[in-house]
Amino acid sequence: MISRARVATTLAAVSLAVATLVACQGGGEPPEFDPVQDQIAQVGVELSLALVATDPDGGDIDFAFSSTIPDIQTRASLTRNPSGAGIWRWTPLAADVGVWYVDFVATDGDNEATITVTIDVRSAIGGNSAPVFRQPLGTGTTLDLEQDDCLEVALLVEDQDSTSVVLAQEEPLIEGATITSTGGLSGTWTWCPSETQIAADDRYNLRLSADDLQNPKVLKDYLVVLRGGNRPECPGEPPVIAHTPADATTINNLTIDAAVSDDQGLKAAPLFYYALTDPGADPDLGAMTQLTMVQLDGTMQSGTWAADVPNPVVGMPDGTARTIYYVIVADDDDDEMGTCDHTTESTVYEMTVTAGGGGTVELCEPCTASSQCADGLCVRVGVMNEPYCLQDCAGPADCGAGYTCSAAAVSSVDGQSARQCVPDTESCTGGGGCVDDAFEDNDTRTQAADAPPLPAGDIYELTSCPLTSGTGDDEDWFELDIPADRQVTLEIAGEATTDLDLGLYSSTGAVIVSSTSLDSDETITRCLTPGLYYARVYAFGEGQNDYLLSYDAVAQSCASACNDDAVDAGAQDDNLAQARTTVYPVHTATAQTICTDDDWYAVDLFDGERVIVDLTFNQANATQDLDLHFHNAAGTDLTPCSEAAPSTCTTAQGQSATSNEHYEFTAPASGCGAGCAYYVVVHGWAGSKNTYDIRIEVE
Repeated sequence: MISRARVATTLAAVSLAVATLVACQGGGEPPEFDPVQDQIAQVGVELSLALVATDPDGGDIDFAFSSTIPDIQTRASLTRNPSGAGIWRWTPLAADVGVWYVDFVATDGDNEATITVTIDVRSAIGGNSAPVFRQPLGTGTTLDLEQDDCLEVALLVEDQDSTSVVLAQEEPLIEGATITSTGGLSGTWTWCPSETQIAADDRYNLRLSADDLQNPKVLKDYLVVLRGGNRPECPGEPPVIAHTPADATTINNLTIDAAVSDDQGLKAAPLFYYALTDPGADPDLGAMTQLTMVQLDGTMQSGTWAADVPNPVVGMPDGTARTIYYVIVADDDDDEMGTCDHTTESTVYEMTVTAGGGGTVELCEPCTASSQCADGLCVRVGVMNEPYCLQDCAGPADCGAGYTCSAAAVSSVDGQSARQCVPDTESCTGGGGCVDDAFEDNDTRTQAADAPPLPAGDIYELTSCPLTSGTGDDEDWFELDIPADRQVTLEIAGEATTDLDLGLYSSTGAVIVSSTSLDSDETITRCLTPGLYYARVYAFGEGQNDYLLSYDAVAQSCASACNDDAVDAGAQDDNLAQARTTVYPVHTATAQTICTDDDWYAVDLFDGERVIVDLTFNQANATQDLDLHFHNAAGTDLTPCSEAAPSTCTTAQGQSATSNEHYEFTAPASGCGAGCAYYVVVHGWAGSKNTYDIRIEVE
């Protein structure tokens, strides 16, 4: 007797054979691949390819790959992003230099299609024929918004064998910024930050590239800092900078450190500005070379920070002396949800550097000349083409773990040549080994807009990675599609390797609300009307940070909910001590909201100056009635009006019972020569709530 189990097994085998036959016969049409261009890759830099294929029969598609690249199956990854595309990632090593072919396969289960991509892997060691950025200097610059509305950065590239290069901005792009070529090897980067951008952040990472069409692109990371004036009236204490300058006799680059502390914690790494000429007692930071300091020890509340400064006397005769002038600036984050924070700017320090002694710079540390290196040459390394000290070698036994003795001599920045121990990743800045999550690439709002919206009601496991071969970390942006009024809650929970922050933005990139505590646990709750919005997760510090993102959207009428504006969400402008600073001579603010507290604006007036205030809003009923008040420096209301004594309210004072208000005030002819402080206050009558625009003009 044949058992039921044997019958089942036999039937399964027959079914499998039939299925195999059908697959081999290829029933239906094979998938169709979108074209993938051949690639130029660079050692130590992740190569990411998007694989898109469609099935004419409407079936699901799986992807696979193969290549003769050694250990490629364990060194490369193939994942699927939310749109269904396959994402292939691979970071070449020094041993991979050369031309390789990778076969990518798309299968629907019955049929398959194959495309072959050629990958030319190039070295990033000793790239003296590649472009070198000579300008801008340093790692960033500062725009003082009280002095200028726009920033121009001169770009100058040196290339030994090219008369022209292509200058460009790389992702993540700064919206509104442009590059204008002024010659074959020069150009100008220009940016006039919008009010939305100024409100959204005070630090923007610019990534420049120079391409001579012969070598891989050379990149330069540049931090653009926006300053809008100090806010000493903000709650909390400003950062404290402790530093004692000391002269030095050396040809090595200089490491200048300082102790920086703050009662609540710093917002980001302190900035270091230096010059070789005296900038005066009130220096123009934008005219000095800016560096981002690195934390040596401690925490964001109290730690030691240092900047590596190029030695101005390297290559000069012993005894040659130069003076370095420098300033240290630190920002705190006393207001997690807004911008009422403190900035501490040190006095101008100075130190004398005298040429003398020998070089002691170790393997893979920054240099400017080979004379600084303890046992090797100063060689350009990595996609940033920056110089680092390497180590002389004659064979593999001379190099430690993670380094390989170059097969041929390597050229230094000063024309010397010898075999050197080079890092296997051809990078001295780290950042490798971090595997991005499946939502990449979503480093900008533009990239997020090209991806499917993030589904609500789920928790996502995500990763914040350091920028490849650069400094800092990438950002994660997610599009939120709100079909009807929703109470939205966003929450992240990350590790302590970096400080992750969370922001919610409109479809145009305007900040709605943000949460920026000193750890990686942040929460935002907001009632949103129908439309597209964006969540942004960004990091302070450098390193891999795995985090969870929770996104919920619950049906709720936003008509009955009052959402404070981005400033009020930080409870920073509810009284005289927290008043917002205004821009002279005309200050405007749009889409501001009164919920439970007043909004205060500080205005400085000189002798005889007149201030004109226009408050614009729509009032459909008595619960939307907004009024103006005007206070002097002592806090006295010069336009008395209250619910308890409504007879003191007048239209001339900006206190009518209808839409829109207007008020004018002229400072006394004497007594305000040096400027007197006044305050414009927006008040909701009897608890009224409404959204408004305001314009404050000083004549």
